Amino acid sequence: MKYLIIFCLFFASLRISAQDCTQASAAQKPGTWKEGMKGSVLNVPPADVEKESKVVAAIHLLVKSKYTPIGVVASYNGSYDRPYPELPVNYYNYNVYFMHYYCKDNVIKTNSETSTSLTISANRFGAEIYGKPDENNLPPEGFYNMKRMPVEKDGAFYFEEDAGLGFGLTGKSRTWLITYDKKLPFTYVTKKEFLEKQKNMLILAMPKAIEGSNANYKAKIEQDFKKALEKLETLMKMPSGESDQPAIVKQDTHDYLSFLFTTNDDPFARVLIKPNPGYFNSKLPKSSPQFIIVNVIGNDKEPVAAKVMTDVIKDLDFTALRNMLGK
Repeated sequence: MKYLIIFCLFFASLRISAQDCTQASAAQKPGTWKEGMKGSVLNVPPADVEKESKVVAAIHLLVKSKYTPIGVVASYNGSYDRPYPELPVNYYNYNVYFMHYYCKDNVIKTNSETSTSLTISANRFGAEIYGKPDENNLPPEGFYNMKRMPVEKDGAFYFEEDAGLGFGLTGKSRTWLITYDKKLPFTYVTKKEFLEKQKNMLILAMPKAIEGSNANYKAKIEQDFKKALEKLETLMKMPSGESDQPAIVKQDTHDYLSFLFTTNDDPFARVLIKPNPGYFNSKLPKSSPQFIIVNVIGNDKEPVAAKVMTDVIKDLDFTALRNMLGK
């Protein structure tokens, strides 16, 4: 009878344990670190791989020393791009994919996919900063651009924007740009530069547009171009203090040939940028980090993802990351 009672109590405890598997308990389960698949090093010189992998390993130790996963498995790896001869630096990343725990048949399991991630990149920027657009294939703005102008925050440059996560979900993308001496590896296009570029683009495009249009619409198209050029001529008379400001633009919805100046918080804004070759130290190996991007992305409305996004950043040593620059 004694052994029967013990067996029944043990069986009951198993049932209670199994029934305890809820989303709440999965969210509180201590997580683990797991090395993921190694990134490709195809066409990357061995000397570059050796240097870059050491940087990635140092970043991993930095992150792991401060962050303890909860409710997720932190799957990490390094990824390395082949060198591009025309660029002053190489691209490479340290990546962490946070695989959430979930309950299935009263057992905690691990998702095989996730939209919650941390990426710490050397020399890689989300917009084109190393070159100018091909004059034969210019974007409508005439320059490369990005969605937001960063703000200086705690010694870094900070961006935040909405991000698509797939399956109709949206979340947040939060980015910190760590640079030499609070300088930027790109420069802003001024309003004056933008207006001059737009004028040249319209002058070149007008005869081609007229020639390629239906005879019934040629006069209308010529008139549209002339009106757009008149707008530009008026804007080009703005005071120098205003014309030297960064150009933040959006398409004029009432005029397909024109843009409007707008503000950084406009969801349709495009901040125009161009290269800043003076930022980069040409004496350094291309494998050296010359700026570092920290990006965390996920569903900020989902509790586990929101906690990961907060916790992985709050104790991250940005000073240590900055000290990696130029090494």
